[in-house]
Amino acid sequence: MNFLKKKAKNVMSHIKMEDPYATSTFLHGYILLDIFEATDLPDMEGWLAKVVDNKDLTDAFVDVKLGKAKLAKTSVILNSLFPVWNESYRVEVCHFAEELVFEIRDKDHAYSEFIGEVRLSTRELLNGDTREGWFPIMKKNGNPQGEAQLRFRVVYISKICINKTYEVDSYFPLQSNCNVTFYQDAHCYQDMPVFANLMGPDGVKYEPRSCWTDVFHSIVSAQKIICITGWAVWHKLELFRGFDKEDIYNGTLGDLLLRKAEEGVKVYVMVWSEKTSGDIIGQKGVMGTHDMETYNFFKNTKVNCALAPRELGSINELTDVLQNEFATGAYTHHQKTIICDFEQYRLIAYVGGLDLTGGRWDTPDHELYSTLTNEHSEDFRNSNAGTVPPSQGPREPWHDIHCKVEGPIAHDVFINFYERWMQQGTKYGDLEPIDTRDININAPAPYVDPAKVWNCQLFRSITSDSAKFDPSRTEVMNSKKGRLVEASIAQAYIQMIRNAENFLYFENQYFLGSAYAWKSNDDVNCHHVIPREIAQKVVDKIYAGERFCAYIVMPMFPEGDPASAPIQEILYWQARTIEMMYGRVGEALQHAQLPDHLGTHPTDWLLIMCPGKRELPGPHLDNLDPPTETMASKFRKTLRFPIYVHSKMFIVDDVYILIGSANINQRSMAGTRDTEIAVGCWQPAYNPQSPYGDVHMFRMSLWNEHLKTREDIFVNPGTLECVTRVKEMVLYNWQVYKGDVLQDTPGQLLAYPLNILSDGTIELLEDCKTFPDFGSGAKITGKVSAMIPQKVTT
Repeated sequence: MNFLKKKAKNVMSHIKMEDPYATSTFLHGYILLDIFEATDLPDMEGWLAKVVDNKDLTDAFVDVKLGKAKLAKTSVILNSLFPVWNESYRVEVCHFAEELVFEIRDKDHAYSEFIGEVRLSTRELLNGDTREGWFPIMKKNGNPQGEAQLRFRVVYISKICINKTYEVDSYFPLQSNCNVTFYQDAHCYQDMPVFANLMGPDGVKYEPRSCWTDVFHSIVSAQKIICITGWAVWHKLELFRGFDKEDIYNGTLGDLLLRKAEEGVKVYVMVWSEKTSGDIIGQKGVMGTHDMETYNFFKNTKVNCALAPRELGSINELTDVLQNEFATGAYTHHQKTIICDFEQYRLIAYVGGLDLTGGRWDTPDHELYSTLTNEHSEDFRNSNAGTVPPSQGPREPWHDIHCKVEGPIAHDVFINFYERWMQQGTKYGDLEPIDTRDININAPAPYVDPAKVWNCQLFRSITSDSAKFDPSRTEVMNSKKGRLVEASIAQAYIQMIRNAENFLYFENQYFLGSAYAWKSNDDVNCHHVIPREIAQKVVDKIYAGERFCAYIVMPMFPEGDPASAPIQEILYWQARTIEMMYGRVGEALQHAQLPDHLGTHPTDWLLIMCPGKRELPGPHLDNLDPPTETMASKFRKTLRFPIYVHSKMFIVDDVYILIGSANINQRSMAGTRDTEIAVGCWQPAYNPQSPYGDVHMFRMSLWNEHLKTREDIFVNPGTLECVTRVKEMVLYNWQVYKGDVLQDTPGQLLAYPLNILSDGTIELLEDCKTFPDFGSGAKITGKVSAMIPQKVTT
């Protein structure tokens, strides 16, 4: 403990000397909370409640807050003035705050009532000492709430006291002797020109694999079991196009699964049950996930297909009923996995942005028009410009990232599926654990060079409402309102960001969070710490005088009409997030006064980009119908369109990679909203000083796709030379994309259309207040809607 105190003193001295926020207490690490019990609470029930039930007493719970951020919420103890919780929490913190507040409340049928609070100065925690005991509960006016007291224990562990490791203390253990295959987009043709010059450090040419081709061969090879779960699974999906459709398989995914089931393979499909599909507005539903179509297709066949709503597992009060109605309509089962047995009596699994549904088939070329009469003739999608006819275009290009995992990690992916089926799928069919007489669940991945073997770990966002957990593993979980919560994806993100030495690279469909640190709207319930952690990592490197860069690739705007209220609100939260991050970096740079060779502008340290494409006219346009629809006519003139980013991936120092289904927003990271899954992977033979393994090659391959070239300078993304070159390229691409002169973009990655000043202030570009081609309502920094629940858009 003396060591911890010494470390804590070092932290405080660093803050006082270097940080412009020194007047406020900074907590960076994690807090361990144990909330035990309360005594002598007042009876909050009124006379009317007593008439109904004279034994009705206070239904107490505790909210824990750090500044504007909500850290924890206990279960509700019914009818007790002496409630006992005995609940424990580990909460990651990256906060400036003066007080840790324990708020005791009484839960009524439709609302909750304030009882009292305990306030603890955060400065009392900095030395690493444990604060434990009975604490008087106070009213808002500072007077005691009678004799009421709360007993808890709290200890703060600073980041500098935490050992750096790629292993996360979570539900699923680290697995060794694994193999990982990476995929960019649904399909990669052989010998694509964009990858022609992509060579590894060993001089071997890098050739990306095709995801849907490998998925097909894996399903065909299965002899015992196939398990698929997804946000959207469409039985009519065609995995192949063009010559591959003729040469390999010209049927649908549904027909393939029926065939395997008829062969005796046990096939299980678990799809999110979208609330509006079915009886409300017809089979299609608002989200167009095809859940009812797919379920009805497999109904009364040998394929076990389960409809799984995102619902609460227990409903006791009116508020539970209302919350369940909200959850089933607003939140989703967002996990996307494929598991099957494979050669040599082992399991393999696919994890990533795997939506096995329409509009997802794409290649790294991301064509706008040329594939409309062939590859996409029966699979047109454009949700950003929904009125555009398929025969006129353009289509919505779709960029995504997936992986295949082999070895013991594949069985962990199956365990997730099994736990979910046990909780919500049993009425649709029986699922047994893997029979180890048929499949070796611990089989190491074959054919792997010992120098390139992988360590992997599975992470989730999920609650006990949606999965039947193994009780022997749940001690690492938090809880909320009495429900067990696994939020290990967020924990992995935070831990790996803190581990980073040279650079971070993110590709994600959404990017918003850390609302407690926003300059405005800081009370919005979007408090996960990931954006703040990224900014703090950059700030730490600035103060240390060490080069570093965080690269973020996200869509130009979330999928949908960018002028619509939901998209505008998400863009507003995103703008507040970007404003917070650049503001923090800008302040640090102004304070540190670094020399020029380290970088003096915020975008030298934090660079946000989005993909888009502009094409030249060609004969392929003559094969399309002349544009008659307004939006189609506009796009036919400009021949440009954003490339949608559906990826959920980040890379640390070219050594560690995490791929899954989770977005960087509160929905994905909270653990209590959308269900998510991800796998973290690294090769022990490589480290940040020598990172030239498969993660490095995959990142280089992604940059080849985005920038359409390979340059030696890309090998070291943390250097000022690299980020300067990337900035030059993406800015030029944006100028070509936005410009009046019709020319094709040399690369597909654009500077995000915001102006970042030297102090970190963000501004709109003078010539671009709205997204090109989408009208005056498509504001780049968005606006808040008064009609949409914020939990939906965060």
